[in-house]
Parts: sequence; C-alpha cells; structure tokens
Amino acid sequence: MPAVTRLTVERIARCPFSVAHEYARDFLHDAQRAIEVRVPLRDFIYGMRGHVRKPVKLIFALHPDETEDGRIHDAMLIEWRAGTRLFPDFHGTLRLRIASVETTRLTFEGAYRTPFGRIGRVFDLLVGRHLAESTMRDLLDRIATALEARERAFLAQLDAGRSGIRA
Repeated sequence: MPAVTRLTVERIARCPFSVAHEYARDFLHDAQRAIEVRVPLRDFIYGMRGHVRKPVKLIFALHPDETEDGRIHDAMLIEWRAGTRLFPDFHGTLRLRIASVETTRLTFEGAYRTPFGRIGRVFDLLVGRHLAESTMRDLLDRIATALEARERAFLAQLDAGRSGIRA
C-alpha cells in the first residue's frame, strides 16, 4: 500500500469573509477549464527564477464544512490529476475562516499517495513533499490573489459610483 503524505498551507487574504466564498468558488470554477500547477524553482535553488509547470485536470466540489461550530458554510474539495505516474493525484480541502473584518484565512489541507514504493517514499521525504507543499502554496496564493483583486475591483466600482463616475 502506498504511503499517504498529508500537508497543510495557510494564507491570509485581504478580502472580507462575507464574499470570499463566492470569489473562491468562481476562481475554482474557471480553473476547472484549464490550469497548470506550478512549482517555484526558487524553492529548490536559491535565487533561481521561473516555475516548473504541469497542466492538470482540476476538479472542485462544495461540501458542508462541519469542522467549526457556528454559521454553516461550505468547504471546497479540490482534486487534480496530472495524467502521469510521476506526479501523484492530489486530494485536498480548502476552508475559509474569518481572520478579521477585512481579511479571510485560507487553509488548504491535502493528501496524496506516494508512487513507486520505497524509492518513492525516500524521494518524497527528500524532495517530493517539498514539491507538493510548494505546489499547494502556489495555488493558494493564486486563489488569494484572485480574491483580493476582485475585492479591489468591487471597491473601485463602489467608489466610482459614489463620486458619480462610471468605472
């Protein structure tokens, strides 16, 4: 039985929780059409620029988030398949929480089965786990950036409406 690696990454987005779910859902809906997972090379070789990229099939679904008492809301199940044995299939959950009045905490938990038996487990301990965490962090950063951009656009449109200028 292949070993399962579990990882968690977090990020704060400057976007109110009240709209963050809608924005994240829209981002992931668009990402299902076409997305690449990216691993920043700087995470492996200090000072190196660029990314290792791999097109993947991303699927997401909503399910009730029962990990916190209080207001009921959805978590987002995220899976991606690279279509090659070199990159394992990934299964994760994105949860959003109130960080402050103007910010939302994004927590991305995920797991994958390490391929190639013992050799794969050693590779995972030395490099693979770091690759997976970097990939998760990149996707989480892209989601957070999309939330922040959409909120800035909304606020700019609101300001323009108040001043009588059309955006």
